[in-house]
Amino acid sequence: MLHEKERIHGGNVYEVARKYIIDLEEILDFSASVSPLGVPEVVMQAVKNSLGTIAHYPDSACKDFRQAAASELGVGRENILAGNGAAEIIYLIVRMILPRYTLIPIPTFSEYGYAVRSVGGKLKYFELQPEGSRFVISIDDFCKSIRGSDLAFICNPNNPTGTLFDRNDLQEILEVGKANHCFIVVDEAYLDFVKGGSDHSVVNQVFHYDNLLILKSLTKVYSLPGLRIGYAIGHKDLIDKMNTLRDPWSVNSLAQAAGVAALTERDYRTRLQETIWEERQYLYEEIKKLPGLKPYIPTANFLLVNTCEAGITASHLQEVLARSGLLIRDCTSFQGMGPYFIRIAVRTRLENMRLIHALDAYISSLRG
Repeated sequence: MLHEKERIHGGNVYEVARKYIIDLEEILDFSASVSPLGVPEVVMQAVKNSLGTIAHYPDSACKDFRQAAASELGVGRENILAGNGAAEIIYLIVRMILPRYTLIPIPTFSEYGYAVRSVGGKLKYFELQPEGSRFVISIDDFCKSIRGSDLAFICNPNNPTGTLFDRNDLQEILEVGKANHCFIVVDEAYLDFVKGGSDHSVVNQVFHYDNLLILKSLTKVYSLPGLRIGYAIGHKDLIDKMNTLRDPWSVNSLAQAAGVAALTERDYRTRLQETIWEERQYLYEEIKKLPGLKPYIPTANFLLVNTCEAGITASHLQEVLARSGLLIRDCTSFQGMGPYFIRIAVRTRLENMRLIHALDAYISSLRG
């Protein structure tokens, strides 16, 4: 039986700075999977230019942002719902559906489960299986588990395992969901980091399935976790219904301005993708060389690493590295993960080298 785990997320640089008396600027955060290139200049400028708008209420309908998102994806503005980060939208979804039973592949983003439990729903966990250097899912078995479920969450690619769902598999899941009156939520927060990611997206299916909702986030690609802005794509009827549940003014004016600017910044996105694709391969190859560490093949901007053979728990390794200003994600709090898994965000070459050197030095010290 799986027991509920403590609610923990990555990116808690403030706690590390306080605990180890380190300046915030000196911390290298590998625990939060956001862009290592920082906030795009055009986004910073848009925020500065919008400072005067804080004297007014923000546009509750988020029309400009929703139009920018719609234009980017080739859907209508009526198919877009803006939110205070994707997390707000996850909670709106469960408030709209009020599911009795929700199917969730694990390990995955913990807020799906917390949101479902907040409305009294019960969780049906479907465990991903380690196979070689990947975590895989049996689509046939997953589709069978949809029967009797009111809602299913799929993170594509999955956080923290990097499991990537093929579009044809998602199509099958959507069909089974429709036949069994089950809503399917596909979280594409990390899809921009996947090579050929658009081939795995189901955005164009929102016109054909009224049981489909897709989540997008600007946090990861544009390094905006402090502003909180995300959005959902779905059939107009679903978006309209969620709008009736949404708190007014939940997306502030600076976040809206940043979102519009970010969605038009294609050069930055291209440069970021090239950086991530090169650096994640570097990290994967270098970590493979370290005794006792087993990295799983990355598909997004993070790597999952098993530390069991090194005899080092994730919590202990996190503590050791934090003293040097290096923050990694201890994955123990992920449902379905044991005490020997860490997640590492992909950063720049010099930053990645610093992490590799720190890991190498500590493992070498243990081996004498």
